[in-house]
Amino acid sequence: MSAVEASVAVAATPEELFARLSRLENHWALADRWVEVVSLNGPGDAPADGGVVRLHGPLGVRRTARTTVESVDPPRRMQGMARIGERTTGAVSWTFEAQDGETLVTLRGELVEASVLDRALWALGGQAWMARRLRITLDRLRAEYLPR
Repeated sequence: MSAVEASVAVAATPEELFARLSRLENHWALADRWVEVVSLNGPGDAPADGGVVRLHGPLGVRRTARTTVESVDPPRRMQGMARIGERTTGAVSWTFEAQDGETLVTLRGELVEASVLDRALWALGGQAWMARRLRITLDRLRAEYLPR
């Protein structure tokens, strides 16, 4: 249906970044106050392979998403899905590309299918809101790797 994407150069190797972000709790630690982790699930001490997050949007809009890790290609790419209710599905991917001693990190979100309500929310500002959330997440990641 529609996608948003943001990229940033980070002073780390793809291997370092992939290792850090292969743990879902580290994804959500980068998110700002608009994303709340409700739960993470996974086998034993292994990294979580999904969970539940609550998105707090403008004007009091709240959506709860069940997330799953769908595929990983270390250290280049990881992809997951987010499901809201029975009709709305989004895809999220992280890609890591070595570039001039840094790594270009791209975070992409795509609305794959949506209920009538979620389609309307996306069109009425949700897409722009999500684009800002991706940019903020990547800026926070980059800041963690800046020289001190």
